[in-house]
Amino acid sequence: MRAGLGGYTRPEILLRQALGLVLPRRCPFCGQVLGWMPQCPDCAGMLKNRARHPQGRNLPLSGIQPGILAWAASAFWYEGTVRSAIRQAKYDRKPWIAVQLGCLLAQQMFGVRVDVRGGVEIPRPAADPVTDCDLIVPMASSGRGRAYNVPALMAYPLGHGLGIPVDEAALLRTRRGTAQAGLSGQERVINAMGLFRADADRVAGRRVLLLDDVITTGSTVSAAAQALLYAGAEWVGAVSFAVPWENQTLPAYPGVPFEGRGEGQWEDAGPEEDEEIPF
Repeated sequence: MRAGLGGYTRPEILLRQALGLVLPRRCPFCGQVLGWMPQCPDCAGMLKNRARHPQGRNLPLSGIQPGILAWAASAFWYEGTVRSAIRQAKYDRKPWIAVQLGCLLAQQMFGVRVDVRGGVEIPRPAADPVTDCDLIVPMASSGRGRAYNVPALMAYPLGHGLGIPVDEAALLRTRRGTAQAGLSGQERVINAMGLFRADADRVAGRRVLLLDDVITTGSTVSAAAQALLYAGAEWVGAVSFAVPWENQTLPAYPGVPFEGRGEGQWEDAGPEEDEEIPF
């Protein structure tokens, strides 16, 4: 499924370097050819402005159920070219963008250093990872026609940088699910119940880092975390590349516990991004 995109064995790196001679590495935000440049000079300022920072109180989102997630965090604001890059990875058959976003997530949220060798971004394994998770589980594919899973491709550079294994098979969807758009917060939670099944042989006793591309209300990651806990996971923390601007209270860094649930628990916060929605 990775097709060499998210792997860091020597053969996979050499394959991607060879492909880079024909299809050179580009900026995931503006499309400029980067080659061996570590980052796009034209988009560096934009990305800095889109990066999230602590906003005060660390409250769970409306769809995150009490006692399910140990914590959740998101690195960037889901707007402008960040939103465009994620949608290109998901809907325009550009899986390499997902890998690049995974590298940026590793840098921004976990302080992983990413080197560029022969036009390929390679996370440098951290000597002292800033997380006590021991397994990364990407959000299961929504099954909407893509030959690859965007969160899985984002997870591999993060796993390489943190020295933590990634297991795509640990979490599966039991059904396709219906669109979340137009549902209230409570209806979203009900709609997501029973959507996932976790493999106890893979997750029992593990401290799981659940990764998704976008967290909107939190109902989907909460349902996935519940399945992981039911299968025996010790605890589950969740991270995403981006979160909508209205979700100011979601922590920007991993491992930050929630202070408690604020008011408006079931307020609507827009459609879940992993569902097909009209433009």
